[in-house]
Amino acid sequence: MAKGTYIQPELAGGFRDYLPEDMIPRQKMLDTIKTVFERFGFVPLETSSVQLTKVLLSEGEEADKLTYRLNPATRGDSGDAKDELSLRFDLTVSLARFIAGNQEKIKLPFKRYEIGKVWRGERQQAGRSKEFIQADADIVGSSDVAADAEIIALIYKTMRALRFKDKDFIIKISNREILNQLPNAVGFDIEKLPQILRALDKLDKIGWGGVKIEMCNFGLKEAQVDEIREFVGKEDFANGDYRMLKLFLLPATGIPRCSYKFDFSVARGLGYYTGTVFETVLTKLPAIGSVISGGRYDSLVSRFGSRRVPAVGASVGVDRLFEAMEKLGMVKGEGKKAKVCVLNFEGGSDVQEQRMKVASELRAAKIPTDLFFVDMGSFNNQIGYAASQGYLVAVIVGDREFSEKVVQVKDLKNRLPIEVSGDKVVETVKGLL
Repeated sequence: MAKGTYIQPELAGGFRDYLPEDMIPRQKMLDTIKTVFERFGFVPLETSSVQLTKVLLSEGEEADKLTYRLNPATRGDSGDAKDELSLRFDLTVSLARFIAGNQEKIKLPFKRYEIGKVWRGERQQAGRSKEFIQADADIVGSSDVAADAEIIALIYKTMRALRFKDKDFIIKISNREILNQLPNAVGFDIEKLPQILRALDKLDKIGWGGVKIEMCNFGLKEAQVDEIREFVGKEDFANGDYRMLKLFLLPATGIPRCSYKFDFSVARGLGYYTGTVFETVLTKLPAIGSVISGGRYDSLVSRFGSRRVPAVGASVGVDRLFEAMEKLGMVKGEGKKAKVCVLNFEGGSDVQEQRMKVASELRAAKIPTDLFFVDMGSFNNQIGYAASQGYLVAVIVGDREFSEKVVQVKDLKNRLPIEVSGDKVVETVKGLL
């Protein structure tokens, strides 16, 4: 690089950085999701972000469009086609690959959750860039419809834990086995079914007018599209299909009837779904799309040369849901995790040592505490800075406090100081928080 030439600090399109005021509420959201998952008995599993491309492409044409391939020339390896690598586009395919290759290490049924980044080589859209976070929970090894109900109950409890009220969201439930009847019911080639279902899955975003245009582009006649609209609008499927009928037991899980409905326009675009499918939409922001979705995929594991292993799961679209919560005013930006700061404005090494001792005692008491290292000049300057940064309590140890063996604790809300002996600092701070 020529002297004086600098690389522009740009970020690639479709990617973003998160400041602390964004990350702190996002982390709280992820902690809440994790807590609910573990309350339901799910255990953590971590799979690699990088997968063999052939593993991801086992899903077919749609996966080919989503897969974010890694350039072999940048990897420092041979780049043989058989070893071509890609970034995972979801957490489900890598789970299926893991199950197929590690059946001797796990006992079924296996309830796992995973929270991690995924990547898609598609055009970015609202709430989802090329890199985003998913939080998945899956039950592997059970074909019982009770497992489907368990996942739907998990969705409901997750939304409630994130402070959504019952009428703020609706879980739409459908079934791919019913939708697979479309070719015979309407009269089109079964090979077109994946395209038709992907178009149907866009209903919330583009409406029936847009869906009709897409289906007609796939070779259907307008009358056939109208028949599909009538077919998926039949409510009696829920009463006639055994699996859907069993899902009427959902109220036993604590889900009120206003928070879910049977909606056979829900198709889920990916082809690995085989039975129950579901999407969660926000009643106040339907245009943002599904925020938690999933379904039953009983054939995916067997694509990796293994015996058939039934599975059902759900995925939280963390970024999309977080964006929705911001728009609804449910997220408050925070720049600091610590609510207590120990100031630094005067004194020699003995005073500095006492400050560090006080900070250590507060941290030992599980009080997040920040220690200022820079002397910002006057005492008032530091107090003003601490208050502007969101700290609630300031702890002051200066020359006078050190000589008199006391500590000042200042409530930054009302600016009132309290002078206490050193052994009362923790107790005093706790009382102010």
